[in-house]
Amino acid sequence: MTFGEYIRGIREEKKLLLREVASQMNIDTALLSKIERGTRIARKEQAVALAKALKQNKSQLLQFWMADKIVNMIKDESNIAEILKIVEEEINNLTNKKQQL
Repeated sequence: MTFGEYIRGIREEKKLLLREVASQMNIDTALLSKIERGTRIARKEQAVALAKALKQNKSQLLQFWMADKIVNMIKDESNIAEILKIVEEEINNLTNKKQQL
């Protein structure tokens, strides 16, 4: 599920109109529509504003947002599995360094 599908599902479940949520976020309705359709990637501040407007857990919503960004970044690469293995190694290294501090 993409970030856009996720937030659209929440918005529709809460029976909120696109223009209502966009207004709470201080963005144009067309921009929110593009984010929901996946033709535009939300900025982090917009994802935070969405969490507030939809009354969702900010951390969880940001996880979906970041995962979607990563998928969009690597989706057209032929060696996705190898890229993700390297990323996992780097994350493990960062985690180990933080634990040593």
